[in-house]
Amino acid sequence: MTRLFALNTLLAAAAAAALLAAAPASAADQFGADRHVARGVACTACHGPDMKNPVYPDENTCLQCHKKADVAAKTKKLNPNPHEAPHNGDCTLCHLQHEPTENYCAQCHKFDFGKIP
Repeated sequence: MTRLFALNTLLAAAAAAALLAAAPASAADQFGADRHVARGVACTACHGPDMKNPVYPDENTCLQCHKKADVAAKTKKLNPNPHEAPHNGDCTLCHLQHEPTENYCAQCHKFDFGKIP
């Protein structure tokens, strides 16, 4: 049963990647999870091996692949830099992956960071 589930998961990821490759939408219009799948990242990388009981990823999950210093360097031209904030919190507050992103900082501040990937 586990091998069948793994095979089905792999086939579903491959099918999703194929659909994304054929889709006319730009990478900026895709959800974060779509961009991860297109790069070959399996759902289990963020949600754990049991997709019947997936784990909700947190900042530690993201930091396994995305180094904080590298992410902060990508947004260094923003003022203030949202990835160097003293209380920027969990990555998934802005980068929702399966939903449109949001500017979580805007709940208290008037920072315009533009399009959040």
